Amino acid sequence: MQWSKLVPGNPWPRDMVIRVNDLPHHLTLLLFVREAWSLAGDLDIPPLEPAPDCGRSQMPNASDTSTWDKRWKTAWNHALSWYEIEERDHHPTPAEMRDSQDPSQGLNPFIPPFWTQQYEWEGLDRDAYQAWEQRLIPNFPHNAERRSLQALIPAWKSGIDTIIVLPYRGYFAHRLSHQHLVVSADTRNNPAGYSRALRESTR
Repeated sequence: MQWSKLVPGNPWPRDMVIRVNDLPHHLTLLLFVREAWSLAGDLDIPPLEPAPDCGRSQMPNASDTSTWDKRWKTAWNHALSWYEIEERDHHPTPAEMRDSQDPSQGLNPFIPPFWTQQYEWEGLDRDAYQAWEQRLIPNFPHNAERRSLQALIPAWKSGIDTIIVLPYRGYFAHRLSHQHLVVSADTRNNPAGYSRALRESTR
């Protein structure tokens, strides 16, 4: 978001551009897999809100729980690491888009890594996942950044230009990189909590 017109008295800096990724599908899918198969319980990941109904999802028996646990953690790390190489100002050509489907190319700066690229939908109830994602959509206010503008401006000046919103219960804030701040939906929905997250991100 950005104010494109100079409006007298508008406190939003004209050159401040903030992106809000309020439904990062590659991350929500991984969170669904974790919930459905009870994986990575040792990671400090908050409970999900709303909690998904995982439907008919069931861990495939082709590999044991330990193997799937390691695979999930690897996929989670790759999904977060993608934000470090994300290409902002380049629009991929059709050839680049085709190349991005080749897993041997590693992380692609244009398209985030998806669990289903490697494992498809095996063991997952696709309808249940899509129903859960639909439930996430109403949770995000459109004016959250304006309500916490006085905290947002210093965070932006410190380098943050992207807010990633995840469906975690309660307060959560983590500066993922120089440019990326992860917050829970509950945090972004609450002006005091969101302002706190933005302030703490600059420390």
